[in-house]
Amino acid sequence: MSLTRTVAWNTVVQVAGRAVGLLASMAVTALLTRHLGLAQYGQMVTAATYVGLFSILGDAGLYLAIVRRAAQEPERRSQILGAGFGLRLVLAAAPMIAAYLLIQIVPADRFPTYGPTVKLAVAVCAVNTYITLLNQLLIAVFRLHLRMDLATGGEFLSRVVSLGAVVWVVHSGGGLIAACVAVSTGPAANFVYAWFVTRRFERFVPHFDRAISRELLGESVVLTMVTLLGLIHFKVDTLLLSVLRTPTDVGVYGVAYKLHEVLITFPGLFVGLLFPVFSRLAATDVPRLQQVFQRTFEVLLLASVGAATVVFVAAPPLAAILGAPEAAHAMRVLAFALPAVFVSLGFTHLLLAEGRQGWLVRLYFVLVVVNIGANVVAIRAWSYMGAAAVTVATESMALAALAGYWIGRRRWRLQLRVLTCVPLAAGLAVVGCSLGRLIAPSEPTTRILELAVRGGFTGLSYAGAVLALRLVPLATLRALRPRTGPAAAGPSRDAL
Repeated sequence: MSLTRTVAWNTVVQVAGRAVGLLASMAVTALLTRHLGLAQYGQMVTAATYVGLFSILGDAGLYLAIVRRAAQEPERRSQILGAGFGLRLVLAAAPMIAAYLLIQIVPADRFPTYGPTVKLAVAVCAVNTYITLLNQLLIAVFRLHLRMDLATGGEFLSRVVSLGAVVWVVHSGGGLIAACVAVSTGPAANFVYAWFVTRRFERFVPHFDRAISRELLGESVVLTMVTLLGLIHFKVDTLLLSVLRTPTDVGVYGVAYKLHEVLITFPGLFVGLLFPVFSRLAATDVPRLQQVFQRTFEVLLLASVGAATVVFVAAPPLAAILGAPEAAHAMRVLAFALPAVFVSLGFTHLLLAEGRQGWLVRLYFVLVVVNIGANVVAIRAWSYMGAAAVTVATESMALAALAGYWIGRRRWRLQLRVLTCVPLAAGLAVVGCSLGRLIAPSEPTTRILELAVRGGFTGLSYAGAVLALRLVPLATLRALRPRTGPAAAGPSRDAL
């Protein structure tokens, strides 16, 4: 099967699975905001965000180092995966323990959001994050074999289990801690699924190999800095909001940012699938790498502009359905950050594939400093709306720097015909908002109808226009067609 066909198929399956996951995630958010209230939901967001910062130390850059090395050295793949999993078992535990211990010394009288309940929620979130970090390495096996359709099955299972557990908590009247435990059941189910399914591809045994561990850790140190600074760049607004504002403000922003956070996982699925390909081509076939990245850029830009348009149009009814109507304005502002985030992920993974982590560390260090300073000022003045505006500004800065550095070093001339989607999306946003105003929202059922009209019209119209204008490469469309015959089963020169 050709690289284009394989990537297209895996991407479609992942997008479909993630779309179902998005619906499940939004259902969980709606249930919890109504059951716990925005203040307690804000405490839950605070605990998860706090632990999220320590998750990067638990990853220690191992995931990207293992994927890149396993893609470039298939003859040692089992040994690399086994040694990497052994390292993860140990390295992921220490930061989670540190996260719980450090939160205990935060004075609750000075920072009311970090009360005893939040500190206990941190412990639950730490266990959840540890399981997720272990599962991440199992997903690497699916990624290396371009079988992310199987990984999507595990993610679907995770969402269903979490949703069912949250429904049970709501029905039984459970509190914040019970809700955190319910959300954690999904990743645990996904880990069990992934452990047994990956045995079909790689029968590695977790172990400690001093030589391989030294290689992986030597490569992962800089990657850790890149990912840690990147995560701080993404999460610092929520943390500062929890310190400078009330739990209710955190809850409102948490609802808006939850949608943003789920949406930016879509390009992560696509680019993550291509990362082993980038790594291989960067070492063996640079002209082919240029062709692959051109298509990657086109897909990311088209998808991001479409997602931003749908979010902008559908934000009012969606926020109301999720139990936080005041989050609609923040959702709309955050929508403008989506194109920058999507395309930046493509450039970042390309630079990582070529081993240019040092420059990325310097870039994200500057962005973190700017982000913290701007958020302190903006959050004090405009609360969560200020945080949303700073996100748009800093993500745009990141994209400008990444694109400028890459194009300047490589002197590649990216084809920009896909920018036609921007005025197209602007026109559809005007029409979609106008259609939504024709429905007078009064009850939840009316809100759902308004959401369907706004989002459905905008999304379908955008997709239809993109296809009609042939902004998606024809090779990508052909790759989505079913293929039969002997050629369908045989590997091509593009296979990993």
